[in-house]
Amino acid sequence: MDVHRIQLKVFAQPSFVIDPHRSIRVFHRWIKEQVLPEQLVDVVDYSHVHHAPRVALIGHGSDYYLDDSAGRPGLLYFRKRSAPPAHERLADAFRRCLTTARLLERDPGFDSPPQFATSELLLRFVDRLLAPNTDEGYAPLREQVEHFLAELYRKPVDIVREGSEREMLSLRIRAASAPSLDELLERLGGSLVQPKKRLLKLA
Repeated sequence: MDVHRIQLKVFAQPSFVIDPHRSIRVFHRWIKEQVLPEQLVDVVDYSHVHHAPRVALIGHGSDYYLDDSAGRPGLLYFRKRSAPPAHERLADAFRRCLTTARLLERDPGFDSPPQFATSELLLRFVDRLLAPNTDEGYAPLREQVEHFLAELYRKPVDIVREGSEREMLSLRIRAASAPSLDELLERLGGSLVQPKKRLLKLA
């Protein structure tokens, strides 16, 4: 798979309201505490834009957005550069996105934290010249995508290409009976962020 710029969105419960102020504080703390194992550099407030990315955590290789596009809140992951080898790119994107979703669910900075489901995902390939949003553009990626999702979900998954040719290649992924975030992360090798061990205080 030559396409290296990948987006993946996991959806939160419909009642989740993105609070830009709390989200910005959470993401700034993540940068300060180096919560994610990658270089994070800034936080951007897009809350003035309706039904779009609201708050962005900007990194060197990846960006993370609390996104409200189409009126559906969720976490949008974007691998923009420094991608791993082609055969690892899907697994890497899913692992980073789901790791971050799990962190958001558990972060004490939210009054009502998001809860994410894996029954529906949106996968996009951003390189429009290499992967146009047509059946022909999807054809070179189809086998790898279908095989990866079959191995990951271990249950029937419905994959539908959607949108017009003017949009990036977009795949809507649905599973009637989907594993939890923790189950998928375990199949991907585990969360990229391990819980901090508490040290015993010796007398």
